Amino acid sequence: MMKWVATLLLVTPGAVLAETELDFHLCSAYVQQSAVGTQIENEWPVHAKLTEVGAASFERFTEANIGRMSRLVVGDQEFLRATILGPMSNGDLHGAFSSQEVATAWQRTLTGKLPAAPCGAGD
Repeated sequence: MMKWVATLLLVTPGAVLAETELDFHLCSAYVQQSAVGTQIENEWPVHAKLTEVGAASFERFTEANIGRMSRLVVGDQEFLRATILGPMSNGDLHGAFSSQEVATAWQRTLTGKLPAAPCGAGD
């Protein structure tokens, strides 16, 4: 019985953490520009620059959620998933993708096909 309780206690924090993963929605008011970078190792980077409003919202979001796993999403598609290490105030986002085609598709989405809502962390 003790082994089962110990196992349950070790699994519970992970299960709770998985349920509390946060989403930050990129929307048309938040992204100023995006570009595909040069291939690095086997990945194609996509750089996005947030607007002043988007950068301020993302800074508040990252500041309030240090140490938590979060996702940057567009509609129902995940652009980036990472653990927040500290507040991000510069408004520069970087995603990495397995092919130039996928990176280019994301760059096009971030440049012109963003929804107006949802926007940010539910605001």
